[in-house]
Amino acid sequence: MNVQITRHALDRVPLSLLIDDSTLLVNLSYFWMRDRNAVDGENRRWEDVPVVIPESFTRTFAEWCLAHGVRGKYSVVPCPAGLGRVDEQIPLFTGSQHESWLKMCRETIMPAFDITPEMLTHSVVVDPKTLKPLPSGIWEQYEWVSLPDDEDGPIIEYIATACRILDQAGLPPTGVTSPGYFGGQTLSFYTHCLGQAVRSVSGTPTPFFFTRSADRGRVESPVWHKDKKQGIGVGEMITCAGDWTGNWTGYGEVSADRYITDDLQGGRLPEVIDAGDPALLCSHWQGFYGLHNEDQRGFKTLQTVVERLKARDPNGEWTQWRKCSEIAGYTCCREMAEIKVEKNTIELDLPVLSSELTLRVTGADVKEVKVDGKPLRVAKTRRVFISGTFIRFADETLVAFDPKARKVRIEVA
Repeated sequence: MNVQITRHALDRVPLSLLIDDSTLLVNLSYFWMRDRNAVDGENRRWEDVPVVIPESFTRTFAEWCLAHGVRGKYSVVPCPAGLGRVDEQIPLFTGSQHESWLKMCRETIMPAFDITPEMLTHSVVVDPKTLKPLPSGIWEQYEWVSLPDDEDGPIIEYIATACRILDQAGLPPTGVTSPGYFGGQTLSFYTHCLGQAVRSVSGTPTPFFFTRSADRGRVESPVWHKDKKQGIGVGEMITCAGDWTGNWTGYGEVSADRYITDDLQGGRLPEVIDAGDPALLCSHWQGFYGLHNEDQRGFKTLQTVVERLKARDPNGEWTQWRKCSEIAGYTCCREMAEIKVEKNTIELDLPVLSSELTLRVTGADVKEVKVDGKPLRVAKTRRVFISGTFIRFADETLVAFDPKARKVRIEVA
């Protein structure tokens, strides 16, 4: 009998929507382009984009995602453009506007999306104690592509401050998002720091981060700084496609066909899904809203993409929408697990626990499965294959369950 842990929970390719540049009411593009133009002499169209993305749009978007099962990650920049803190009050808005948005986020966004900082300002680097720009005037997306790695304390504190602000606003983070390619040239150091920072605030043993994209070829699922003794690691979310939902300007290209064509065969997503790789999408909040409330170019494109994905897998047998924390937790669990097989018994050592842990069993005619003495039910079809069941095929059996402890004993008959 041969036993492996499947790459994905329930042997279904994870779908996930990673939303960047989002925050409380502020449209970051307006301030980012305005302030960056003064630095590099560009003439970006900052006057053409709205200053605010209204709460009503955010609520409509979040409710639609809940209704259609869309899950993923939603950034909340803690101190957007240095204007103010989301755990206190951004001067552009009244106290009631501020609290209303936070309440909406907790009630309609957080059930389906992880919350992450996109570092502190998404623009200039600030002193984490005062939140005032450093005298050097350096930017998070530019000078900190390569982090100063001579000492980890300052970077840990910078990221931890971003996490604490969100936590104090009632939006506890489970990972971080890089503004631009922040930390991208010092990934080992960066992942060490962010792991320490997120755990110090939320206690999450397997935080995730997003920096890189793979718009062609295979999509990897790296785990950084695995520690079996402590049961910790950092999962990396690598998105599989470019942003064709309006991008960070709010007026960029939109194209559902670049993701998946109307015949459900072309585009990047069918290629990735058929390869068994995670289908993670990166979109920017400004692009979803567009230039005004009737625009919403990116949101309309997303709706088409989600409808086509549903048509391609109507029963949810091969794909499943996931939060990034769920993907990272499962991947870390799989990467650190140890499997011992003796006759008809499987013993697992799991430094990290993950729900819907799924085993692939070959070389055995499986009739019955017990996990720690508890029998699992037989699933007749992939559609009803869930945790607490097993399903038999001609050449393999899949077994799914929620482990309750580090040591798990599975009996196969």
